[in-house]
Amino acid sequence: MTGAATWWAGVSALSARGDEPAGRRKAASRRRSLALLLVFASGASAAGAAIGLLKQPDPGDHLDDLAFTAAAAVETARQAEARAQQAERALASAQARMRALTAAGTEQELADAREAERLGVPRWMKDSTALWGDERRRVMAAIVRESRRNGLDPALVAAVIQVESHFDPFAISGAGARGLMQLMPPTAHWLVEKEAGRTRLQAAHLFNPVLNIELGTAYLKLLMNRFDGDLRRALIAYNAGPAVAGGLRPGSRAWRRLEIYPKSVLSAYRALLEGPEQVAAR
Repeated sequence: MTGAATWWAGVSALSARGDEPAGRRKAASRRRSLALLLVFASGASAAGAAIGLLKQPDPGDHLDDLAFTAAAAVETARQAEARAQQAERALASAQARMRALTAAGTEQELADAREAERLGVPRWMKDSTALWGDERRRVMAAIVRESRRNGLDPALVAAVIQVESHFDPFAISGAGARGLMQLMPPTAHWLVEKEAGRTRLQAAHLFNPVLNIELGTAYLKLLMNRFDGDLRRALIAYNAGPAVAGGLRPGSRAWRRLEIYPKSVLSAYRALLEGPEQVAAR
C-alpha cells in the first residue's frame, strides 16, 4: 500500500472512530480544499502564460515580415520594369532591321527593274493590259532576280514569256497551262513541293505573275541541267515535256515539228539582245 493510501486509510479510520472533534475535522477539510484550489490556480496560471506566449508573438516579428514583403515587391517590380525595357529595345531593334531590309529590298527591286528596262523588256509589255504601274515593275524585277538566282539570262526568260503568253498573266492554253510562263498545274505543284517543301498550291496561284516567274525559271534551270546545257532540247522539254524531249532523235519528223518552239524563243531572244533598231534594219 502506498503512502497516500495509508494516509487516507488512517484519516478514514479516525473519522470512523470519532476520535477527533467535529470542529477540527471541518477545519482540516477546509484547509485541504483551499490547498487543492491553490494547486489548480497555479496550474491554470502557468498554462495561460504558455498559451499567451504562443498566441501573442512579439510585434517586432510582424514588422520584419512586412519589411521582407515590401522589399520582395519592390524587387519584383524592378525586374518587371527591366524586362519591359529589354523587350522594348528588342522590338525597336527588330523594327529597325525590318525597315533596313525593306529599304534594301525596294532599292534592289528598283535596280532589277532598271536592268530589265535596259534589256528592252518594257517594249514587249506595252501591249499587256493586265500589267500596269507597280505590278509591271515587280514583274520586270522578278525576271532579272529569278534569272540571276537560277543562272539564266534575263533576256532568255523574257523571250520565253513573250512566246508563251505575250506577257498576259492570265493566259490559259488549250492544254491547261497557266500564267506568264504557261506552267501546267501538276508541274507547278511538283516544283513547289521540290523547291520550297510546300504542297498547298492551287491552279489559280499560277496567275500570280511573280510566283509564275519564280517557278518557271526554276523549271527551265532543271531542264537545262537535265540536258547538259543543250538549250534547244531544254526548250523542247519545256514546251512538250522532258520525256518527249529525251526520246527525240535530231532530224526526225517529230524533232522538226517540235523544233519550231525553240526557234521562236531564240528568235525573240535575239530580237531583245539586238534591240529594235537592229531588227528594223534587217
